[in-house]
Amino acid sequence: MILTQLNIFLILLLVALVYLKLARKFGIIDVPNQRSSHRDSTVRGGGILIPAAVILWWLVYDYQHTWMVIGLLWISSISFLDDIYELSKKLRFSVQIIALAMCFYDLELFDHFSFYTWPIFFFIALGIINAVNFMDGINGISGLYGIVFFGTILVLDVKVQFIDPAMIHYVLMALSVFLFFNLRKKALMFAGDIGSISMAYMMIFLMTKWYIATQSWTIILLLMVYGLDVFLTMIQRFRRGERILEPHRSHLYQRLVNEKKIPHILIAIIYAFLQAIINYFLFISQENNLPEPFYAALVLIVFGLCYYPIKYQVEKNYI
Repeated sequence: MILTQLNIFLILLLVALVYLKLARKFGIIDVPNQRSSHRDSTVRGGGILIPAAVILWWLVYDYQHTWMVIGLLWISSISFLDDIYELSKKLRFSVQIIALAMCFYDLELFDHFSFYTWPIFFFIALGIINAVNFMDGINGISGLYGIVFFGTILVLDVKVQFIDPAMIHYVLMALSVFLFFNLRKKALMFAGDIGSISMAYMMIFLMTKWYIATQSWTIILLLMVYGLDVFLTMIQRFRRGERILEPHRSHLYQRLVNEKKIPHILIAIIYAFLQAIINYFLFISQENNLPEPFYAALVLIVFGLCYYPIKYQVEKNYI
């Protein structure tokens, strides 16, 4: 097992090195603009490691969850093309819907739930995709947050046993390799849309599988720190009359980096650490790994109430 995982890790490292060289050769580069939180041109699309890891897992472990993997190929391919060419929103949205349908079909969601609930699952899933993509704006944040999410899922699976843990091992190895290139003051590569969106897709797959197994909505709180920053920032922008889906630098993590000049890596560590603490107290420390809905909602409200005064203090001198 250890040798196999070491081999996979080395394969993913080789994929990263080859991709880094090819991306530089073919100009797959993220050039900073007024919305960026970085100053240097950097290779984009390093998140290709995530679908690569899942495909390797699929090949090694007897082709499990084939429809989900096909959906991942669809959504990661269109995201990679968008990293290079900037495709139309309608095309991206259409492919995301198709990929999510494949994911839900693989999980037999359409058999477990009535048809009138299906739009709710798609709406939440699309929200997660956009939220994870919005939050991928500084060095280290996606990789560290992903480590916390998938690491927590791995711990929860010990008791609930709802997923093949090898899949999680492969994704964690991909994130570890990616962080070697990204968790730096000057990153060698960014995840790109292919990284953030394929990671969000895998998060949706695992959370949906958990929900089917437990019927507990609280699993969504594994993304609470991301979710609060995105949702409350959207409300704030809506109240200001701004277009909420346009790119911007209004999230709290962006304010802390761009206005307060706090290092990227420190903010990424803080976000991941906060989510890890939440995951421990809400899930891991619970006897059955399922927090009471009232308790979970209370924690969500308290964190939401803490968010606004913190952001107000950060923003008051800059807007």
